[in-house]
Amino acid sequence: MNKKNITILTIGDKSDYDSYQKFDREKASFIKYGFDYATIDYKKFLNGKIPQIKTEKIIIFLFFPFSYWDKYIEYKNYRGIYGNRTFHRKFVRFWNLVEKKVKKHLADKEILFINKPDLCGVYRDKMNIVERLAKSHFPQPRLYKMSGIKEIQDKLTNTHQLFLKPRYGSMGKGITFLSRTNWQTNFIFRNNKIVSRRSDHGWKFRDITGNLSFLRQLLKKDILIEEAVDQLILNGDKADFRIYTFFNKVIYIYPRENALDKVTTNISQGGWGAPEVLKILPQHLILKAKTVATEISKTLGINLAGIDIIPDRNCKDVHVIDVNVFSGFPKRKTFNLARSLAEELERLHHKGMLRFTSPFLLTERHFGAERAGFNKRK
Repeated sequence: MNKKNITILTIGDKSDYDSYQKFDREKASFIKYGFDYATIDYKKFLNGKIPQIKTEKIIIFLFFPFSYWDKYIEYKNYRGIYGNRTFHRKFVRFWNLVEKKVKKHLADKEILFINKPDLCGVYRDKMNIVERLAKSHFPQPRLYKMSGIKEIQDKLTNTHQLFLKPRYGSMGKGITFLSRTNWQTNFIFRNNKIVSRRSDHGWKFRDITGNLSFLRQLLKKDILIEEAVDQLILNGDKADFRIYTFFNKVIYIYPRENALDKVTTNISQGGWGAPEVLKILPQHLILKAKTVATEISKTLGINLAGIDIIPDRNCKDVHVIDVNVFSGFPKRKTFNLARSLAEELERLHHKGMLRFTSPFLLTERHFGAERAGFNKRK
């Protein structure tokens, strides 16, 4: 083992079972390759309780800030529906504060963010991603600007269907699907009002076919309206990919399936991993999906990403449906992503491809409040 002058610093919360805990369990893999390892939760970090780090260089992995999100953004009785603009504004302020604390407390170090704090915030906005990818002509579902019910109804035909998604949402929450004869949503519509669940789980789809009152209210919210892709069907199930990229290299392809009558393939919506799909599909299609994913990570400047791609029904093309800065980790028995990241960091270091910078060379911006907001509500 060659001892490196680099510490892996992970910042995350223990309630993040899907990513942070899976990563932290593999700290021995990073130590094996000569990295030092340190970890801290967001509350302590933002309050200045930084772990002692002896190395000159730090690689920082930022995980989803569940403690802050659950207390100040998607808390009980928050105003508005899930995925609204207020969510995004608070999220951006949070990441600005994280970056400010890095500058203050790690000023004497050289830093490499796996994903920069500002990108963690701005890429919560699906429209931001769609517009950036459109400029580079990546294949995406067509986006519509429609505000009236008649426009929506006129667009729905036997072959034309729509998805309505919260602009600042994630995990398949707040999705509405519209076809000519079938409308489904996993929002709750109660007492003539759109209601969001206060949980990451249990967002079950409900039949709202023909409910004009629901649709009228939804169209007033912060949503994106996308054309539904004529999706790949294998053995009676719909299928797509989540492709994990790390420093513009595909680390893992996670095929997902769900029953044909289901709206999405999200694991949180009842989908399941289907590795056998990679053995069935033509190699040219898989290669195209990998190429698109790596080019997207370059375009957006995301070093670790989960990119959701749908192959079309005829296996001729692929469509990008989402880009995730916080993509979740597969089950460790399915694929040990954290261990693969350790191996890849060792390779990149050996080739001299890791680029560090002083915190004071990070982009300057107005950061707002001095404290994290853990001591008082925003």
